[in-house]
Amino acid sequence: MQNKLSKHKISKLIKIKNPFLMIDKVHKLKALKSGLGIKQINKNSWFFKCHFINSPLMPGTLIQESMLQTIVSIIYSHKKFKNKICLITSSETSYFSKIAKPTTIYIQGNILRLTLTKIEAFAKVIDQNKTKIASGNFKYFITNK
Repeated sequence: MQNKLSKHKISKLIKIKNPFLMIDKVHKLKALKSGLGIKQINKNSWFFKCHFINSPLMPGTLIQESMLQTIVSIIYSHKKFKNKICLITSSETSYFSKIAKPTTIYIQGNILRLTLTKIEAFAKVIDQNKTKIASGNFKYFITNK
């Protein structure tokens, strides 16, 4: 089992590509348990050009998406879920700080509960200065492709 995923492998695994791929790599991967998603935010990131033009920010929905993609990478990295689809059924996200300039974000994802058809997970996002950006609790329904 691999303990890290590259951007190319993540894209292939979760079937999402740029510009909507919100994680660049996953480290410390423990399939069906936990992983650390990493996303480099730079001054040319596409959302800075179109979200709050005079005071650009990374949209909260994209921060949340980085958590969801990290969690799904943790799940899909296990062969048991290779031909499954995880559909989000519930999300509760809290935001603590904005992302308004270039930084690296770290998304710690943890699977809390797993059955054959349901998953409960938690994720948190911090930046390179260890500033807490967001956290969330998520529930997924698992179905066949």
